[in-house]
Amino acid sequence: MSGDRLVSGSRVAVVGGGIAGAGLAASLMFNGRARGVSLDVRVYAQGEPDSVPPPVVLTPECRSRLAALGCRVPLDWRVHELRGVEVIAEGRRELLPAPAGGLWVVDNWPHGPGGMSVVREALTTAATAQGARFISRRVDRVEHQPPSPDAPAPVRNSGPLVVRAQGSGERFHAVALATGTGSSLAESFFPDFQPAPTVAAVHARVRQSASRLSLAPLARLWLSPLPTIDGLFLLPSAHSVYVLAFGPLVTPADLCQALMMAARDGLLEEGFELSALETTRLPFGPGRTLVAPGQLAVGPAAVGHPLQIGLSETLATCSRAAVGLLDGGLSTAALERRYVRNGLSEMMEDAAAGARSVAWLRRAGRRAPEAFLAARKRGAVGGVYSGGVLGLAAPTPLALLASARWAGLREVVGSWLRTTVEPVPTAMPSLEPDLYYVVDDDPDAREAMTQLLESTGATVVAFADELALFCAVARRPPTAILLDVVLHWVDGLRLCEGLKKHPLTRNTRVLVMSGLDRPHVRQGALDAGAEAFLPKPVEPRQLMQALLGEGLDAPRPALRPADVSAGLEPDRYAAS
Repeated sequence: MSGDRLVSGSRVAVVGGGIAGAGLAASLMFNGRARGVSLDVRVYAQGEPDSVPPPVVLTPECRSRLAALGCRVPLDWRVHELRGVEVIAEGRRELLPAPAGGLWVVDNWPHGPGGMSVVREALTTAATAQGARFISRRVDRVEHQPPSPDAPAPVRNSGPLVVRAQGSGERFHAVALATGTGSSLAESFFPDFQPAPTVAAVHARVRQSASRLSLAPLARLWLSPLPTIDGLFLLPSAHSVYVLAFGPLVTPADLCQALMMAARDGLLEEGFELSALETTRLPFGPGRTLVAPGQLAVGPAAVGHPLQIGLSETLATCSRAAVGLLDGGLSTAALERRYVRNGLSEMMEDAAAGARSVAWLRRAGRRAPEAFLAARKRGAVGGVYSGGVLGLAAPTPLALLASARWAGLREVVGSWLRTTVEPVPTAMPSLEPDLYYVVDDDPDAREAMTQLLESTGATVVAFADELALFCAVARRPPTAILLDVVLHWVDGLRLCEGLKKHPLTRNTRVLVMSGLDRPHVRQGALDAGAEAFLPKPVEPRQLMQALLGEGLDAPRPALRPADVSAGLEPDRYAAS
């Protein structure tokens, strides 16, 4: 070692084999060679495969940064190119055109890996070609244990940091955390480590019935479609749409309701199908304590905000981290100065402004799209490493924050002067009086209930989970929904409450079923808006009486009291 600098032979561990981890490994090898320093870089490629394979939007800056890291950017990545980003809020829309170089959507799903996997593999190949090694192990913690003076020379020269990974331990001179927002290791990385704050999010893949999307090549940001959703991204690729909803209280049920509204408003094609859904976290500002002797965090674990599209900020942190480690990686003061203050200060300021903009855009309501245009007219005024929002050169996060704050204040004052009227859906599908939906994750109970209802002449569609239910309700509202309490993504009581709050289904009768016949469950169902609670196994006579809806304003179903005695004589039907 030479003072606080890394020299040839220094060992560096990168925790996380995603885009940030592979990008940092490639940047370390490239910058080390440029300084005549040969590093031993090991990447711990931990983590499970993506349940929802995200695409990647490559801005012109992203493509330049990838090329600088030795990553080949083939033309066949240009499967789908966006014309721009449309911002939507309360029926108002504004289009922000794509930059001159275009926004490429890299994605092979469902016929191949998602764009994130494609770019990650390309960066991994580039880093491996320069000498980095990738290890498939999950890191448990990082310990600071300087070797004793009596230790053998190889141990004394192998560094003071020990990476514990699935029972094994190896020594390094420096360790970088690049696990994104999914696994920050908390204080298992170093004491008082404070990564970027995060916000809850749900993302999904929506498949279209057509072989190729006929929608305009636009990414869309729908602001505050529901009280629990701050923003909903709709990102089209060649054969699917990637959907991302974020907000402190967002749930999978909220995302499904937003998709119903998107289909109603023509933002999704008819016949869409949810193929995958998963909860996740998004960075929501800058981290506060990112460095320790020989240790730092990069990528979304360090800095970011939900209005970013693309990889520019993540790749920029990799370049800054590599320079900081090489120039002063063993000193906290040097890392703080070179990596945080000199390298990330502008990005951290942007991340803080981007996160604060989200709250003001919610307050701005219908004025939010205009706030983007007003901020864009201010120009792309930023520092060397400062970028725009939504993958665009402008507006910058600071300009957007100023415009969103002004729009939010105007909307708050304006709301005092007008009466709030709830918007009515422009195109509400007609009710089908003979159609019933059954939602139960038990196949036997689903089949039994379907047979019971079909024997009365009704049309029945059964669903194994709530995702398919939301897709169907958007196109064919039923007379009634029979809903089990225990479901895959969200409990039936929460789902019932959401259905009753949504304009498309608030007048649809919901009957909640459960094998747990307890007063608090029954009362919870009624409090959620259900017309009836049915203990399981369900009695046919009780079901028929509930479906007849006596005393309800909803249309009467096709079922008749005479049907109860026509071949439905087992006293109890439907088990579980």
